[in-house]
Amino acid sequence: MNDIKNNITFIGNAIVDILWQTSDEFLNDLNVQKGSMQLIDEKMVEKFLEKIKNPTVISGGSAANTAVGYSSFGGNSYFIGQVGNDEYGDLFARNINKSGVFFEKKETSSKDQTSKSIILVTPDAERSMSTFLGASVNFNVNSINETLILKSNYIYIEGYLFDQTEAKKAIYDCCKLARANNCKIALSLSDQFCVDRHRQDFNNLIEQYVDIIFANESEIKSLYQNDLEGSLSEILKDVETGAITLGSKGSIVFKGYNSFSIDPITVTKLVDTTGAGDLYASGFLYGLANNKSIKECGDIGSKAAAEIITHYGARPKISLKKILK
Repeated sequence: MNDIKNNITFIGNAIVDILWQTSDEFLNDLNVQKGSMQLIDEKMVEKFLEKIKNPTVISGGSAANTAVGYSSFGGNSYFIGQVGNDEYGDLFARNINKSGVFFEKKETSSKDQTSKSIILVTPDAERSMSTFLGASVNFNVNSINETLILKSNYIYIEGYLFDQTEAKKAIYDCCKLARANNCKIALSLSDQFCVDRHRQDFNNLIEQYVDIIFANESEIKSLYQNDLEGSLSEILKDVETGAITLGSKGSIVFKGYNSFSIDPITVTKLVDTTGAGDLYASGFLYGLANNKSIKECGDIGSKAAAEIITHYGARPKISLKKILK
């Protein structure tokens, strides 16, 4: 029988990633801001795909990536998200279940296509994402499998969901259910521009429900409209546990009012930073669920992030159990 302490329900956009290696010039030609995540419509998807030849296609999505990473460590992962009734939806379901994450594909009457994220990776390993939400805009309270939350000791919420009005309502329903059943609530801020769009919503959710926070430096600074030191001081007041990733400078982890710096892991061949934050979160959560110290949680997260940036894509190429040794 699964130990409920190891069960996490991940909630986010069910997206198929379309990865392509390109140049800064190509980004400029398509008016893509380097390092950002922008939302695009179906017409723009077609425009991108006309110019991209032989891309790598795999199921993705921020919370889904973290779920796969957590499963690779040996944790029990469930994923809740909305796909369309199309070949991309079938691909997403097939990929994520094959990765050891339980995902139940719910049929929908909508004709919306499965969400896609076109990830353009430049030679410096930076990724720029253009995301078509598609069927994800239909994520609502009916998309939620309450049984999975009741079987979990943690839920993990992807901040990108706040781009959909009905999804925000569903998130609050999930949080109320989780809180009533002593289930810890984790939130990933997802992207600086996402925080810019939903700063007040994030602050409200954090104040009412969030126990664990994941953010990078630009996201936390955007949330509190402050420098890193001031933002860290604020988040320590609001959230019990969390991690702030700092790229090549490592990360800061905290529990209660105690914070610690985690040294970065040197990577000799940096290929693609896609999913680094997602996989960091998977390692951190695995440590947390297995009663590791907060510093150990940060170390495991760093190891997972270091593995993912050595190859293209946001899914591990090895069993992450190996990096625990």
